[in-house]
Amino acid sequence: MRAATVTDAESIALLHVDSWRRTYRGMMTDDFLDGAALDNRRRVWMERLTSPLANQFVSVAEEGSTIVGFICGFGQHDLAWGSYIDNLHVASTHHRHGIGRTLMREGGKWFGLRYADVGVYLWVMEANTNARAFYERLGAANAGTTELTDPGGGHAPNCRYVWPRPGILIEQAGA
Repeated sequence: MRAATVTDAESIALLHVDSWRRTYRGMMTDDFLDGAALDNRRRVWMERLTSPLANQFVSVAEEGSTIVGFICGFGQHDLAWGSYIDNLHVASTHHRHGIGRTLMREGGKWFGLRYADVGVYLWVMEANTNARAFYERLGAANAGTTELTDPGGGHAPNCRYVWPRPGILIEQAGA
């Protein structure tokens, strides 16, 4: 586990799009997933890693020199909900190896050191039942469902999962 650098942008973008294609087929438009998604993620990750915001963190998990997972978050992102986990993705070949849990624990620690007094939240597509179950095992509660627009312009119901404070995330992810 280490902090991401600008040299990781391409690997993160490729993993991100592969994860989307495997998970969100039927939730996001096929045209976007098969077309503009990679250019979209390349642009996003290059920008985030070239000019990171002061409240942003991105960490990667590696096997050898290959990135097999990453997490991205923004501290104190929302006045009502707190810090935001924008992305958590693990390579399909590495699911159920504890990488997602480890990345979530690292995120919780980062938030806890800087934004300990606010909650943590993320959005997950309602149809993504595996991810929803994972976040529930980590102690998150579903605070409601809202229709959101994805980067490809599609619309889908998304659930806001919340932890009242980063310490709960750290405790649950460490279990």
